[in-house]
Amino acid sequence: MVIKTHCVGAILVVVAGFFLTGLDAASQTLAKQPLFEAYKRVIAIDPGHGGDESGARGSNGTTEKAVSLSLARILATELQREYRVILTRTDDIQLDLDNRAALANHHKADLFISIHTGGSFVHSTSGISIYYYRDYTEDPGKRSEDDSKTPSQGQDKSIPILWDQVQNRYLEKSRILARLINTRLNDASIGKQSSVQGAPLLLLQGANMPAILIEIGYLSNPAEEKQLTDQRFLTDLAQEISRGIDEYFEQNP
Repeated sequence: MVIKTHCVGAILVVVAGFFLTGLDAASQTLAKQPLFEAYKRVIAIDPGHGGDESGARGSNGTTEKAVSLSLARILATELQREYRVILTRTDDIQLDLDNRAALANHHKADLFISIHTGGSFVHSTSGISIYYYRDYTEDPGKRSEDDSKTPSQGQDKSIPILWDQVQNRYLEKSRILARLINTRLNDASIGKQSSVQGAPLLLLQGANMPAILIEIGYLSNPAEEKQLTDQRFLTDLAQEISRGIDEYFEQNP
């Protein structure tokens, strides 16, 4: 009887040891998760418009603010596997342009991607446009489309850069990001042509990281309005944008 008691005691000790070891391993895993999250790259996604600003509107009543938020949420889900995602808005609220870039700057985002739709008086206008910031007052003789020199090179880094000029230092990287996503969209079977162009967009001007704006289609085009309310299409679009972002970081580690 004494022997049996010792055996039961030994078994309990062993079981307790395994239990405590399991708890310790679980606690270590939980402790590592926040650390891993801290080292993830940060992507700021900006769903255009919101609140009283509906943006473009289709003939069936589809609004730019609703479509941009819908795609932003899908894109955030795609990206969260590899990145930490910040949404400038998660609901139907209105934000100033300055606040959108400021939020991305506050979170020290690695990329800023603003999502919009287009509108035109010509209802047949269609396609996707990807914009990076480009100051039209710049002397065209100082820079060509293929010039890879960034504006910060050759400048005195001790001189502070004004807020409304901060995007100039990321011009080339923003253009690279735009072109990589453009290639993904044109190579994919989503049935829409995509193009890249520079424009003096105030929204991108104060972003202190590579930044682009994507117009994912024209709500003024009835066929595209229908397409932009299709969750399957938006998911395909988000997947291609996500792949373009992955390729950007592979080229710019």
